[in-house]
Amino acid sequence: MSFENRFSAYQDFTKEDTFDFSKKSSIGLGGKAEICFCPQSLTELSALLGMLERDKISYYVLGNLTNVLPSDAGTRRAIVRLNNLREIIFSERVFAYAGVQASAFVNACRKSGLSGAEFLCGIPCTLGGALFMNAGAGGRYIDSIVDSVLVYRQGGLTLYSKKDCQYAYKSSVFMQDGSVIVGAHFALNQASLDEIEEREEYYKERRKHLPKGRSMGCVFKNPEGLSAGELIEKSGLKGLRLGGAYVSEEHANFIINGGGATASDVKKLIQLIKNAVHAQYGVRLEEEIRYLT
Repeated sequence: MSFENRFSAYQDFTKEDTFDFSKKSSIGLGGKAEICFCPQSLTELSALLGMLERDKISYYVLGNLTNVLPSDAGTRRAIVRLNNLREIIFSERVFAYAGVQASAFVNACRKSGLSGAEFLCGIPCTLGGALFMNAGAGGRYIDSIVDSVLVYRQGGLTLYSKKDCQYAYKSSVFMQDGSVIVGAHFALNQASLDEIEEREEYYKERRKHLPKGRSMGCVFKNPEGLSAGELIEKSGLKGLRLGGAYVSEEHANFIINGGGATASDVKKLIQLIKNAVHAQYGVRLEEEIRYLT
C-alpha cells in the first residue's frame, strides 16, 4: 500500500515533515521513517494509537533515541514521539509525563525541594525511555522512585502499580506487553538544597569518564556479578574497528560512530564482541539496546 493510502486518514494529527534516523538518533546513523507523529496532548495520543491499532499499522514509540540502533533501510513502521508531552505536576505525589527529559525532571525536583531523582543527572533520556528499560546509574534505577505508571493499553488508559511493572535489572513488563508508557507517579523525599546538590554532583562526577562521541550509551547489560565493559576490555577489544564503528578506548561497553558508520557495521561489531567474550570467558553478553527494523 502506498504512503498516501496508508496515512490518508491521519492528516489531522501532529507530524514531522521528515524523519531521518541518522539525524535524530544519538549514534547518528540509520535510514528514514515514512512518517513521524508528535502528539501534543494525551487526547491526541490516545486517538492516534487507537487509529494505528485499528488500521493494523505497526509503530515505535520513541523518546530521545539514545538507546536504539536504527536500520540502514529505515522503517515502514510509524514513529510516535512523546516529546511534546512534558508536563510535571507537583501535588501529593509527583506526576510527570513520558516526554519529560530526565534533566528537566531533576531540575524541577530540586526547585521543589524533592530528592530521589538525582541519579538521573546527565542521562540523556526521556522519562518514558527510563521507565521502559528501568534506566539508572550508580546502582540506582528508576524503579526505586516509581509509585505507579500510567499506560495506554488496548484502547484505554490503565494505571500499573509498581508491582505490575515487573521491574528488574534493565527490564520491565513494558518490553513484552506492548503497552505505551504515558507518564508516572513518583515517590520522592523532602531534602535541603545542599543535600540535593551534593547528590547531583556525585552522579555528575561518575559520568565524567564516559566516552564522548556518537554512541548508544552502554551496549550490553552487565552479567550478574560482572562488568560487560571489563569483559570486553580483557578480551582485547578496545579500539576494535569495523567500518566506521569502533569499540571505545575509554569505556569498552560503548560503540562509537567514528564517522560514516552504518547499522550493519555496528551489528557486526556487536556480534564480534559477543563471540569473543563467550569464547574467552564463557559469558553470553545480552544487549540492552533496542534494534529498530
